[in-house]
Amino acid sequence: MALQPPPTLTDGVVVLRELREDDRAVVLATMGDELVHTWLNMPARPRDADFDALLRAVRQGRTTGDRIDYAVTEAGLDVALGAVIASRRARDNYEVAYLAGAAGRGRGLMTRGVRLLCEWLFRAGIGRLEVRTHPENEPSQRLAERAGFRREGVERKSIWLHGRRQDAIVWSLLPDDPR
Repeated sequence: MALQPPPTLTDGVVVLRELREDDRAVVLATMGDELVHTWLNMPARPRDADFDALLRAVRQGRTTGDRIDYAVTEAGLDVALGAVIASRRARDNYEVAYLAGAAGRGRGLMTRGVRLLCEWLFRAGIGRLEVRTHPENEPSQRLAERAGFRREGVERKSIWLHGRRQDAIVWSLLPDDPR
């Protein structure tokens, strides 16, 4: 199933929009954020080449429908505070991921962004969404719960984090799950 996501999604509070060249500085700062770096495989010292590679991956994923990236912004303020991403996995399931810089954390904006993306994916016909969190990443687990995801269990050594295999908690959301 080839998805064709709209350029923007909004609930009136949060706007999800495509990543742009003028997001370079804020994205590089977010990549270098200590908390983001702890839980995601980001370069230790992000450079312009890292942003260029990300922008190419985003554009290619959108073209193929295998990956959908949105910058998360507040309505009326067109500054990227974080990102929500959906990547196609086996059996046409999609895995949802999210990250936020310091300005985007603790205000419920990322939860709203994840919900917006999930609702669009369900309307597009996707039957199962998944999130994987590191067992020690409690803020990410709380966000998954607030977005309606249900904890399914632990996948042993299923993700790579900083060059080492790590366990992951698997969360799922189905179209008919209460949210």
